[in-house]
Amino acid sequence: IPQEPELRPTPTQLDRVTVYGGQALVERTLAVQAAEAGPVTVEIGPLPLGLDVSSFQTKVESGEAVIQGVETRIVTGDALEMGERDRLRGRQAELLRERRELESELASIEAGQQMVASVIASLAGRDGGVNLLEAAVSGGSLEALFAFVRARSAELDGEMAGYEAARERLEQMIAEVREQLGGEAGAPLRRYHVGRIQVWAERPGDIELRASYLVAGASWLPTYDVRVAPDLTGVTVGLVAELRQRTGEDWGEAEILLSTSTPSVGLDPPALPLRIYEPLSARQPAAALGSLDKRGQLLDREDLGLSEKDGGFGFADSFRRAPEVQVQDLGLSALFQLPDRKTIRGDGEPYRFRIREVPLEVRPERYLVPTLSERAFLRAEVRLGGDTPLLPGTAKIFLGPDYLGRSSFPVLRPGDTTTLNLGVDPNLTVEWEVVKDERDDPGLLSSTVTITKVFRARLKLSAAAHGPVDVLMEEVIPISRGGGVEVKPVEVRPNALRSEQDLRDQKERGLYRWRLRLAPGQGQNIYWGYDLDFDEDLEPVLIER
Repeated sequence: IPQEPELRPTPTQLDRVTVYGGQALVERTLAVQAAEAGPVTVEIGPLPLGLDVSSFQTKVESGEAVIQGVETRIVTGDALEMGERDRLRGRQAELLRERRELESELASIEAGQQMVASVIASLAGRDGGVNLLEAAVSGGSLEALFAFVRARSAELDGEMAGYEAARERLEQMIAEVREQLGGEAGAPLRRYHVGRIQVWAERPGDIELRASYLVAGASWLPTYDVRVAPDLTGVTVGLVAELRQRTGEDWGEAEILLSTSTPSVGLDPPALPLRIYEPLSARQPAAALGSLDKRGQLLDREDLGLSEKDGGFGFADSFRRAPEVQVQDLGLSALFQLPDRKTIRGDGEPYRFRIREVPLEVRPERYLVPTLSERAFLRAEVRLGGDTPLLPGTAKIFLGPDYLGRSSFPVLRPGDTTTLNLGVDPNLTVEWEVVKDERDDPGLLSSTVTITKVFRARLKLSAAAHGPVDVLMEEVIPISRGGGVEVKPVEVRPNALRSEQDLRDQKERGLYRWRLRLAPGQGQNIYWGYDLDFDEDLEPVLIER
């Protein structure tokens, strides 16, 4: 009759955690010793209650063995690793033994105090009508007796103070161990998962296993510190990861990887349903509907292109490079490996880790819309170089030492561009005015009304500016929709931009753009206007959307 494999509670070592947006892949290693070839069953725990049961899996790292099965179950108890529980119970027994020994010392101290009290009482009393104090005086030994009493009393007081301090220390240590073991008898216990792994050892020897599981309650977000040079010649982006976790377990001294992948979304596209109208009585119960099965995938170092030597030094003894985050751009996702092991407690507090600084190519300009604001807005078009992608996130913007405010970054891969708004440039003044506003009513031979409007913007760059600046100005000339109304641009000077996109925007949106370069102390006038023609029986209304 085949025997049930021996169950071995086995401690594990937390090795690596890959954090996604909302969950984490936790990897633990464990060592198993097979005394003989055949089946071995090990149990590991505690594992968090939020563990995704379908994601629990194990593989053989070293040794000649085959995984035959894995399972998890929920238990109630003191949630400690089996080996850790035994260690704490041994520590508790040792502390209780020290407390018993300390109680013996207390009895000795109290006996000494009683003896001194008896001597003092005897000296103050009478024995057979003879005063003992007088006898001691007549014998010449009174001073020696008093010296003995004082010395012994001081010695006993010191011993008592030492006992009380040691007792307080022991009680505190015992309370801490009991708390780690689940508290006093009757204290509420915790529910948690344990994992059971069935292994077939093909020969006696050491076997190393790696167990992994997905657990909810962990996430990370990228944040950015964007520093723009005061002369707008460069932008440096500091990418910082903010990590939080409430998974039900602490991550102690673990290798941390941050992934932009979303394993909970699933890999397969949705299947097209068959939609049928049926009478109410023909409906199938909701229980007939299926559910999707989640599966986690264990990532090896080799799969990630990471090795033990990554982030190493390899330099002369006089120079030691700071460890850097290793970045893997996997196309559909990116993976950031923090340079050394971290401890992340499961209390939900934020942990911030610098990933790296990324220099951006920058093209600064001043942006104007005179009819909406008589201010010149400083902005910069930035282009991402290098090989590190930037993820969407909030950004703190600094111009030199000055903090300007918050902005945001979209997803940027090498070669992509985005625009950073940097506030108002006080060196560029903007004024605008209506230079023509005329109405030509129809005569005897016409029924058409013509309204002409022309505007002028005056731009002036301060002589105190550090150098020439590029300016982009945009304005909107109304467009007409519907019969009987026509709008024609007039007096647009200097000429607006005429790229294919610019001409399309002029036709479809009435959007005109001008680009110019101003030197310190230089000014520029820009004109734009339109003729509005309509039948005298109509009175068109200007609508802004």
